[in-house]
Amino acid sequence: MKKTLTLLFLLSAVLLIQAQDNKNWSLEVSYPFSVGDSFGSSNQGTIAAGIKYRFADLGKVRLGASLDVSWFATTFVNDTDPIQELKFTDAFWQPRIFAELPISQNNKLRLSGGIGWTIAYSKEGIGFFDEQGRARGNETNFGPNLNVGLTYDVSSRFFIHTQYDFIHLSRTNSLKRNIGLIKLGAGLRF
Repeated sequence: MKKTLTLLFLLSAVLLIQAQDNKNWSLEVSYPFSVGDSFGSSNQGTIAAGIKYRFADLGKVRLGASLDVSWFATTFVNDTDPIQELKFTDAFWQPRIFAELPISQNNKLRLSGGIGWTIAYSKEGIGFFDEQGRARGNETNFGPNLNVGLTYDVSSRFFIHTQYDFIHLSRTNSLKRNIGLIKLGAGLRF
């Protein structure tokens, strides 16, 4: 996971050097946490990062594509004798298509919405519980995601943002799972 994030940041740095003045690219870093139908015993994430490219203007609406990655790390403590600690890592990869629209007169406040696909991977144990309350083993799940967010431009390049992601995962054992993620963070437009 660290290698992937490092590669994402290096790619973004190269694109920043070659970027044009129209600022079609942006790089975001956020703090994620889950809401609603949570997974595992912790709703707090570790980090989320994303990259966006805006490829079309339709009047005031800008269309683009993005890739977001959210990473959660949780330690479960089992109060048995002896005490057991189980470490779980959950990663959500979310490619999507989005649209953004300025909603203030000075165009500093933008509303965005998107639709995409989620790849959820859990290592060393999935952060979901089955019907009996037992943690499940390593697993990869897939499903659609919907996204809505607000962005406020602090300057022409720097912005703060918040977003909500609704993820519907289809599990391999035919159970379905809905996850909500809220992300609070900042970004750089280039």
